[in-house]
Amino acid sequence: MPRPISLAHLTVLDTTPPELITVADAAGFRTVGIRLTATPSVGVPPYDVLHEGPMLRETVRRLKDTGVSVLDTEFLRFEPERPIGVPEGFLEVSARLGAKHVLVMSAEPEEARTLERFGELCDRAAPYGLTVGLEFAVYTGVRTLAHAAQMVARSKRTNTSIVVDALHFSRSGGWPADIGQVDPALFRYAQICDASVDMPGPTDTPNLIREARTGRLLPGEGVLPLAELVAALPAGIPLAIEAPSRATADLPALERAQRAYRALSALIGAGSA
Repeated sequence: MPRPISLAHLTVLDTTPPELITVADAAGFRTVGIRLTATPSVGVPPYDVLHEGPMLRETVRRLKDTGVSVLDTEFLRFEPERPIGVPEGFLEVSARLGAKHVLVMSAEPEEARTLERFGELCDRAAPYGLTVGLEFAVYTGVRTLAHAAQMVARSKRTNTSIVVDALHFSRSGGWPADIGQVDPALFRYAQICDASVDMPGPTDTPNLIREARTGRLLPGEGVLPLAELVAALPAGIPLAIEAPSRATADLPALERAQRAYRALSALIGAGSA
């Protein structure tokens, strides 16, 4: 495989972390992204993996038994009404699981506040050897690739990166050629999915969020220029497939993971042929 590929938890969010690892291993993935916390509106995960207990111990055990590694942990979000943006134990557990990155988005309406909180998070993550990935979306406080690059530069931290999510990138007006306008060292991994031609408007936040959480497609099922995007990204960075879909939600998690593995592998294979 020319690039490492990872299974993002959102693709099979009905699995617990131990189940995610087992499913990923059976489907062929060697790395995963684990969701340790949830946005309040989603109301998941229905498990506690941030404190010492059976769930955390079983997650560690299955990582060891399968050899699957953790690419990133989610989900941190800067909320103006929540001054504490990092739940207790999040960074410690991320490091214990061997994660390389933690992912954050911002709902702060004030750019200065986003920058301040981002810098604080980077400083807290650094002793754990964690890189902080800033993900952008048109309906958040960091709307575009250019905006994310600006924020990372202004933070003046070294353990930073920009997470390009193919859906958010497209819906924010991004094109593969835009990748070349950013320092390639800022891309440590990317999230891949496809999307339909039916595009919510840039101000239609409810439908943009709904699409992101339950309306994504597997590579090859939609219209996004994914081959061009993958080619534009730095060679060798991991690609995580994040493709939750209400249309396939009733399928067993393993089948969804297998479909995701085949679709992402085919996309990468086509690009390297």
